[in-house]
Order: sequence, then C-alpha cells, then structure tokens
Amino acid sequence: MKNGFPALIMLLLAGYSAAQTVTIAEAREDLDGDGIPDHLGEILTIEGIATCEGTLFSETGLSFYVQDETAGINVYAYDSASPGPILAGERWRITGEIKQYNGLVEISPSSPSDFTYVDSPGVPDPLQLGLNQGVTEDVEGLLLALGNSSQGQWVTVANDPESAGGGYNFSVWNGQTAVALRVNSTTGISVSAISAGTRLFVTGIGGQYDSEPPYDSGYQLLPRYQSDLQVYQPSISDGFHLTVLTGNPFAPSLGETVNLEYGGPAGMSFTLTVFDRTGRAVAHLAESRPAGDVVQWDGTDDSGKDLSIGPYLALLEGVDSEGKRYTTTETLVVAAPLN
Repeated sequence: MKNGFPALIMLLLAGYSAAQTVTIAEAREDLDGDGIPDHLGEILTIEGIATCEGTLFSETGLSFYVQDETAGINVYAYDSASPGPILAGERWRITGEIKQYNGLVEISPSSPSDFTYVDSPGVPDPLQLGLNQGVTEDVEGLLLALGNSSQGQWVTVANDPESAGGGYNFSVWNGQTAVALRVNSTTGISVSAISAGTRLFVTGIGGQYDSEPPYDSGYQLLPRYQSDLQVYQPSISDGFHLTVLTGNPFAPSLGETVNLEYGGPAGMSFTLTVFDRTGRAVAHLAESRPAGDVVQWDGTDDSGKDLSIGPYLALLEGVDSEGKRYTTTETLVVAAPLN
C-alpha cells in the first residue's frame, strides 16, 4: 500500500498540470468586470476555426484569430512556436497562456506541439452588426460584417485614411455610431480608393488597441483582404435634398422607423437634426458628414428616450466648399398604433 501512494500522487499532479479545455468564451471571460481576463496567466486549451491565415497580422510570427460557437480570440506566438501554415477555415486545438495586449485578449502557445489540426469546416459567416452598433468587448475576436447589402444599409467613411504604425486608420459611420477601422500593412490591402464620404460594405475581425485600464475603449474592425472593403455607389441625387423614403407617419411603439435620404454636390458637408414643436433639438442624426446618406430614425432622442406622439421637424443643413449654407426641412410624425 505504501508503494502505491507515490504513483497515485504523481498521477493526480499530472492531471492538475494538464491544460484545461474550455470554450473560447470561458477562456476570455471577465466575470468581475475589471477589464482584465479572469484567466490571465493561466494555461488553457481551446478549439476554434481560423478566420484568417496564421501570419496575416504579423511579419515575425503568428497573429490570427479563431472562433467557436461562443466567442473569438487572437492567437499570438513567436515564429519558433508555429506548427507550419495555418489556413482560413481550418479548425485547430490550441494550448497556450492567456494574455492581454492593449486590451486585446490573446492565447499564446509556446511550442509547435501546442497546435493540433482538427479539420477544415470553412470560415464561418460573419456576424452582422446592426444599424448603430459598434465593435465592443462582446464581439472582440469574431468575424463581423458592417453594413448590409441585402437591406441597402451601407456605412460611410468619416475621414480620409491616415498612415499610422505600419498601416492605416480611418472611421466609418454606421448610422449614428462611429466605428474605427485598422488596415494592417501585412494584409496588403490598398486604401487608395477610400476617402471621406466613400460608402462601404465592410467585413473584418473585431479587435482592440487600448493602452490604459480598464481597457474598455479602442475597439477596431480589422479587414483581412481587399474584398473585405467593398465600395458601394448608391444612386443618391447630387442636388441638395432631404427626402422621406419610407415610414411617415410611423409608430415607434410597434418597432417602426422612418428612413430619410439626404445629399448634395460633392464637397458639401451635411448636418441633420430633429426638432420638437418648441424648437428644441432632440435628435442629431448626422453631424458634419462628408457625403449624402440614408439614415433611420426610431423616434427617440439623443439619450435613447422615447419621444411623445406628435409632429417633429427634420432640418438638413449643408455647407459647400466655399462656406455657403443651404437648408431644407421635412415634417416627421410620431404616431400611435392604429387599433
């Protein structure tokens, strides 16, 4: 009996030292909400599908993303730990230390033996971000789509791309939400066709670059390929105009919205504001936008509070390249549902 104890103890210790296999959501969980993953520094094993090639976001090693049914995560490792080529759509079982780099949650393998190829089910469909939705911690590491071509909802580039740290940064307007895009030079993506006012349908991976606790900002969308930035040219008139397309009157209590199109000559900036009957500005739908667009209003004010039933005035202001100001209005009616 005595001779059996050492072997039993060694067996138990071996079981405790083995990396625990968890879902990706469990690997990156932050239950106390302090912005730091709860398993930071722990060795865990996950299984996920690569949504890009292993070296797409790194010149010196591995930096790519995998996701399962629960979440996504960055995989970062030195070249010496690489198991060889990793292709988009392949499923891998990966063991590594949970780390965090400027807010981005990572799993960091240390050896080629930390990678096990499973199968090749293909790249999952991107998660569609809704109108006015941005990149947040909940979707970090996942393949995302911004703008919906089937519904005619594009995003509009807010500023010209700026060169920064081995890539380009620019933002797009998704409804009333500004979303930062980061184009890494390692992807080979050209931004020569993109400038303020360009309309896009975008696919990319949710990332983050935030150097200060609690690491709750700096979220980015990371395109992988040139095809992830699809330029769209809607048929919006270049005459100065504000047009109600659908939904007027509309009943927000039934989930109804009103769709407005505005536009004008190239070089003009646009501000679209909704006023109540007292002349108080209650909703800012566009501010100094560089091109015409289609926007949706759900009958709430800037704080998200439901507004009362009645008429409202939508005022479009345009300023051309010489500083000349143009205005036009439309009446919008927030209605009660019909019995």
